[in-house]
Amino acid sequence: METLGEYLRKLREEQHLPIRKVSAVVDVDQSTMGKYERGERLPKRALLDNFATFFDVPIEELEKRFLTDKIVFPLLDEDNPEAILLCCKEKLEYLRNKKLIQGEFKFQ
Repeated sequence: METLGEYLRKLREEQHLPIRKVSAVVDVDQSTMGKYERGERLPKRALLDNFATFFDVPIEELEKRFLTDKIVFPLLDEDNPEAILLCCKEKLEYLRNKKLIQGEFKFQ
């Protein structure tokens, strides 16, 4: 599965667009756009809508890639990332069940 940056680069290249054009339209610096494409930095979540509109792709696709990158990149240097992800899945199920039982809760 491609990273968000790789996906953005692919979309840009498929439309034969220079990085400066995309940068100008989504309102980011060219060097920052390059960092997004190389996976050196994640864009702010608020920018995803700009990218979705510009490239005419579903925002859900960009959000999925954004969130998985946000989770996976920090795990790359861990000894057992699969076990951590499994624990995250269990915690997600626990919190969902807790929410059903106790009503809605919010993190601040």
